[in-house]
Amino acid sequence: MWRVLLAAIIAVLIFMSSGESVPVYAQSDPGQEEDIYDALQNSINESWENGFEELETEDEIEIEGPITERIIRSIANTFYKHLVEIKAWSLIIGLISMLCGIFIAVTARLNKKLRRFAVIALIITIPGLLTGFVFGITKLISIFI
Repeated sequence: MWRVLLAAIIAVLIFMSSGESVPVYAQSDPGQEEDIYDALQNSINESWENGFEELETEDEIEIEGPITERIIRSIANTFYKHLVEIKAWSLIIGLISMLCGIFIAVTARLNKKLRRFAVIALIITIPGLLTGFVFGITKLISIFI
């Protein structure tokens, strides 16, 4: 199996390296092209900064009403404050879990229980739960905003 995969990878690399050459044309005015790229870069940077400023200056969720609604709104408010960090950490944890699961599944050829654990728990369950958690938090926050 691995021999076929290795042969396929080598064939793809040979195919990619022996492709047609791309024609290169001289530029008429290199200064103008750099100005366009600089303007585009500045626009992207401004949009990025403005987006995060709007996120940071967004008002907190109002907490009023019956006691159960106040509890749910305070939980949503806490999640809203830390939503960017929650998304980043869940992505990192999910990737580490998947890499560990793939590594264990590949190396544990004789131990079927360990291999099953790696596939079910590390590759499927943990990333699935994290995805559901992040989408659930986002949906909870979107209800109250």
